[in-house]
Amino acid sequence: MEMKPLNGERLAYRASQLENENYNDSIFELSKQFAKADFIVIAAPYWDGSFPAMLKTYIENIYAIGIVTKYDNNGHPQGLCRAKKLYYVTTAGGRYNPRFSYDYLKYLVKNMFGIKDTELIYAEYLDVEGYDAEAILSETMKKIK
Repeated sequence: MEMKPLNGERLAYRASQLENENYNDSIFELSKQFAKADFIVIAAPYWDGSFPAMLKTYIENIYAIGIVTKYDNNGHPQGLCRAKKLYYVTTAGGRYNPRFSYDYLKYLVKNMFGIKDTELIYAEYLDVEGYDAEAILSETMKKIK
């Protein structure tokens, strides 16, 4: 799937479609898919202290007011997603720090999209000499419910 980053032109177009409540426009296909999902699994490697830029592009593309979130009369976000749970699965060559990957997504989906239950599943030290990557992956998979 080719996903384009948002720019001034795409943002203006999306804003005009949202303003007119034209949620059937193709620009909202991913937003509607995300909002209707029962469970969500995001699997992304841990690159350079975060997740890949394509995941950020995906988040920007699905973040549509009126589809995944809305604001109440006091300006507070109200999530519109129906997912019961979001799983975030990642691997890291070295030590994993969730601050700039999972923690960011967890805040966003809980506070903006309304998905209250999230779970982090990760395997770390996969590229560090002296660590058995296959054993680490095997142990991590055993923890998955």
